[in-house]
Amino acid sequence: ATPSLKLLAPPTHSLSMLFGRILAASRAAAVRGAQRTVPLGFPGAQRTASTGAFPKLMSIRYDGLMAKCLIAAIVYYVPQDVVVLGGMFWSWHSTSSSISPKKKQADAEAALEAFKAKKGLDDVQVYKGRSTWHVTL
Repeated sequence: ATPSLKLLAPPTHSLSMLFGRILAASRAAAVRGAQRTVPLGFPGAQRTASTGAFPKLMSIRYDGLMAKCLIAAIVYYVPQDVVVLGGMFWSWHSTSSSISPKKKQADAEAALEAFKAKKGLDDVQVYKGRSTWHVTL
């Protein structure tokens, strides 16, 4: 013989309490929704996103993966870049110094006249800076 199982109905007071709480929560949500103003004039069109001047960044953890990767990249690449760029600037400087070396002149006016006589020039434009003069033909 098979034993018969009796299913007990849940107590009615717990169901009525459950439905009562759901009803109260829905009423409270309706009141809160009615108090909001709808900026665009029709329901469903209210904005929920932030309207600040610029987006705010999330918090950054300095012990997180992003920070550790950035630090490792800086430590690895910056010394290489300093060496390569330093060599390039030194090469450019030495090339330009060998093409047109600068020379200190005691009398700048006399040096300009000697330059014009040597090159056979009469009309040149001279920009007189604080410590350097530039001649344009």
